[in-house]
Amino acid sequence: MKNIVAASAALLASTAIASADISRTDQSMRVLFEDVGPSGNYVELSFGRVQPEANTPTLPNPLRDYTLPGFAFLHRMNDQLSFAVIYDNPFGAAVGYPGFATAAPAGLPFFGGNANVETEALTVTGRYEFGNGFSVHAGLRALESTGTIYTGVNPPAFSELNASSSEPGLGYLVGAAYEIPDIALRVALTYHSAIDVSFTGTEATVDPQTGVASATVDTAFEVEFPESINLEFQSGIAEDTLLFGSIRHAFWDGFNVTTPGATGGRYVNFTSDSTTYTIGVGRRFNENWSGSIAYTHRTSGATPSDTALSPTTGLDSITLAGQYEQDAFTVSGGITYGMPGDQVVNSLAGPLNFEDNRVLGIGLRVGFRF
Repeated sequence: MKNIVAASAALLASTAIASADISRTDQSMRVLFEDVGPSGNYVELSFGRVQPEANTPTLPNPLRDYTLPGFAFLHRMNDQLSFAVIYDNPFGAAVGYPGFATAAPAGLPFFGGNANVETEALTVTGRYEFGNGFSVHAGLRALESTGTIYTGVNPPAFSELNASSSEPGLGYLVGAAYEIPDIALRVALTYHSAIDVSFTGTEATVDPQTGVASATVDTAFEVEFPESINLEFQSGIAEDTLLFGSIRHAFWDGFNVTTPGATGGRYVNFTSDSTTYTIGVGRRFNENWSGSIAYTHRTSGATPSDTALSPTTGLDSITLAGQYEQDAFTVSGGITYGMPGDQVVNSLAGPLNFEDNRVLGIGLRVGFRF
């Protein structure tokens, strides 16, 4: 019965969306607890597509669609030792304000307009089972990033920052879990450390009327991607019925992108952490088919926004997922509909009120045991 939750858990990760922060996946350790095939192996591929929308009467939707590919491999060496490799895109931003640039209110050093930022992460983690229901897991995580941010810095000048990580930043994770297989009970707690990433690139002053760049200089800076704590749980509540959920707290307060020197500026500045709560129910209908429904709530961040790259704050969403399992194959699919919270972004034209925001996400996952 424990695999009833797999469809929803995987698809929640595939259709996660940024609101008060720029999180795109929940960095779950779910794959460590998957069943394996006769050779002790399990592999999965996943794909998500997200269509966010932030609405204001004066501007087109500034948020851009994005995709989320994923990969995971698990190998169980014996009854106690196993390890997993996980690839994901944990953070990102895709925002554009056509023909419009925004300005900070008095006292804030940042105001921004457009951004296209992507990250890639590779996690290698091991798990040791003590044989009494308890287990521990730990691993290393490498993160690299590339992107462009076009923003107003020190008005009336505008700047364009093009940068990529000079080498992957490294972090770690540690956690523990407790299981009672007879009732499909599992509680897993995981801590992900912060990751410092060094960037190199160019920074140019841009004429906001013509878009012509000048005074291009080389730049180098560091960004600390936030630490987080994940609590994931599940338990059987009736025959073929599973209750599951998670709590994730990300420490975003202090996350910023700041370049040095007289021409440098602060492009991104978050001042609030975020907590995401998920609760759901999974049901096995027969030997092959199961389904689930889950509700997610993400707490609101700073309002008014201290960054135009996040024109929504908070989130409420529903995910419906289905799973088909046949022998060694598992195919899962699902859809998420969400309502990000209202936000106010300060701008040259006055406050922009983003209301009645929405997001649609779809996900697909294929798993194979061998």
